[in-house]
Amino acid sequence: MAEKCLIEQTKRTRVGGTGPRRNKLKTFCKIGQVSSKVVDELNYILDTNIKNDIGGDNYGISQNCNYEEVFNVGSSYRQILLQKKNASFDTDVDEYAYDTWDPDPYNILRYTRPALDQLFDKTYRFRLSEMKGDHELNWHIDADTSVICRAQICLNNNDSIFEFKDKEGVKSLQMQPGEVWFINTGWNHRVVSGNITRRTAIIGFHFDNLLNNSILENQ
Repeated sequence: MAEKCLIEQTKRTRVGGTGPRRNKLKTFCKIGQVSSKVVDELNYILDTNIKNDIGGDNYGISQNCNYEEVFNVGSSYRQILLQKKNASFDTDVDEYAYDTWDPDPYNILRYTRPALDQLFDKTYRFRLSEMKGDHELNWHIDADTSVICRAQICLNNNDSIFEFKDKEGVKSLQMQPGEVWFINTGWNHRVVSGNITRRTAIIGFHFDNLLNNSILENQ
């Protein structure tokens, strides 16, 4: 069950990328800090938009794994896509097709996009995530870091724990608002919330897209 997403994806999608493999990179690493204006801007979208894109036609993971089993979706977990799928983009890695920013002026991202440009030369499937208290994302593995990497921006003070199982054992991460973290989701991982709703922005990127990518490498 923990590796269900991997089992249902093709071998090429899992490990056939051009970046470093998961064991060559840190399990997690702080890569930046965004301003309170960015945090406020992204929280405003979550505050004023009740939709959930998980399971929708524009959410590729719906076709690649049992998202309900991994995310325990229900009414306790949701995501809002701010980079949409480009239907004309032909790629073996579905996530790279999500390269088109939502044109809705409601999601103008006046502060967010310049902040991202300070860290990445390109991002994919940028989305907002909200998980209510007393909820858990089940253990799972995403694509290897050679295929695509992920980062998160913490959007609120919360008591959730991000856990990873790497070759050294179980490691835990707690993030603070505004912090931007690389998270090595090529390792088995999960999130467990405490009593407080957890909000993050999730960023997809190729290793080469991170401007200072050497900080991710294991020494």
